[in-house]
Amino acid sequence: MQNSDKNVEEFSSQLSAKIWGHRFKDGQRGPEYVLEFLNVLYGTNYQLNADCYFRNKSQNLRKFIFEGVKEGSKRGSAQLDQEKKKFLYEKLQDDNKIEVIREFFRNLEIPLVDGKGKEADRSWYARSLYPLHESLLFFELRVKGENTSYERNFFARGGELYYLMVSYGAEKFPGVKYRIEQRFQQLLQKNNSVGQIVDSIQSVLGDENKSQDKYPLKKIEKLSKEYPHLPIEEHELFDQFAEEMSNLLNLDIDVYDMFKLLTSLTCFHILLYMYERSKVEATDRIEFFFDCLDGKNKEVQKISTSTFKNNEILIKEKFEDYFSKQFFSIIGHEEEVNRELSKWKEDPMIFIEKMGLQKLQSRKKRVINSLQKCKNYEDVKDKLHNVVKEVISDTLKRHQISINRTLARDGGVGNFKAGSSYRYLMTDTFLQTLVFINVKPKESIEFSEFLNILYKKYGFIVGEMQARESALYDRSKVNIRHYQKNELALREKLRKNGLLVEYSDATAMIRNPYEMAEGVMTI
Repeated sequence: MQNSDKNVEEFSSQLSAKIWGHRFKDGQRGPEYVLEFLNVLYGTNYQLNADCYFRNKSQNLRKFIFEGVKEGSKRGSAQLDQEKKKFLYEKLQDDNKIEVIREFFRNLEIPLVDGKGKEADRSWYARSLYPLHESLLFFELRVKGENTSYERNFFARGGELYYLMVSYGAEKFPGVKYRIEQRFQQLLQKNNSVGQIVDSIQSVLGDENKSQDKYPLKKIEKLSKEYPHLPIEEHELFDQFAEEMSNLLNLDIDVYDMFKLLTSLTCFHILLYMYERSKVEATDRIEFFFDCLDGKNKEVQKISTSTFKNNEILIKEKFEDYFSKQFFSIIGHEEEVNRELSKWKEDPMIFIEKMGLQKLQSRKKRVINSLQKCKNYEDVKDKLHNVVKEVISDTLKRHQISINRTLARDGGVGNFKAGSSYRYLMTDTFLQTLVFINVKPKESIEFSEFLNILYKKYGFIVGEMQARESALYDRSKVNIRHYQKNELALREKLRKNGLLVEYSDATAMIRNPYEMAEGVMTI
């Protein structure tokens, strides 16, 4: 990326942070949101609403696991210190056993792919493992010679922000808070044999004490380090997130399968938050029309694509609305502008710094040229305002919209096919997640009631009833049988996933097949 593009992106990101939070990055993938969230929770000793947490590096452990894997853009690769390596082999006294252990851990690597299904080419210090045990949680590093630091290129604070959302939501509900903390600790400490192997390797390799590295989760006067920030601390969505997280964790599911469901849930929650914060007006409605026919019905696919685009337009409009409010707040009222305009034209950097546009570099010329042509407040209000907005709007499309598409894709909520646009769909994992967070363990609800819950709670539209109630049917001018076929397709997906039982009287029931996890408190 050219420097000018990068600097425009930084400016765009600053505005995005004020709307959505500091910070979400378009390079962060679904599993990485969950891993960062789990790292934070583990680093707080499984406490929500904590002030700070530690970050685990496990540098030598990772060098041992990923020895030979590339390091950065250089031709180098991960190399364990020869003395430490020799000591490890001497300590365990079984070369075959060591290789079996290494292979076991390598097989736990979480595969990451891009939107086209191509495997991500990550360096050893940016690779992650399924958290079968808390000892396999560690933060991304940057390696420069003998020095290491936190890169945060892919772990980009999204997981920290999600931790804050769940914490804010659980704060009012002690039972929910306790269950989330209890279950995560139970899940991540259960496979103690894995932890024992890791401890034995790390004690030999000399990984530094993990408890030394504290990082804030809120502003703390004694700590000058950067901290995550959400623009709001209270919202009914956060309450919902905490409750649904608790509902999922209550199920008797092992940590490996739970991780996939957590990825789907976390991405979906953050996507809902992004959309909610994108509303310019409180009355704006977020709708998801799901293509359950997998693109086989062109009319259904077209409607789904349209609702996806409408929600992206909301994001763009929110950004532009917020930018305009910031712009006019900074320049002041008409008398102020007319009084200062000559000074700005004489020394454009006064205006550039006032607006915080120093980092635009080469694109500053467009802004300055427009400024020089301004004769009065009207010119500033219209022409100059539009130029500045255009300079950063293209970056928004690459940045914020890219974040939302990644969340939809990795959460199993949306995707695209070659030659087509993004649309809403439901993968098997996302469908399972929806059932598990809305239907109690070993209980059932009618299929029609389930669809109604999804519509009322999330704005999901699949079949005839929700299409009519939302007025989507009237707006789309599509024959009602397309909605009926779409609903039948969802019903079949649920049945194939073992989540729907059909009876002879044509009644269909959605069933959560899992038991309540042992030891979960229900009060």
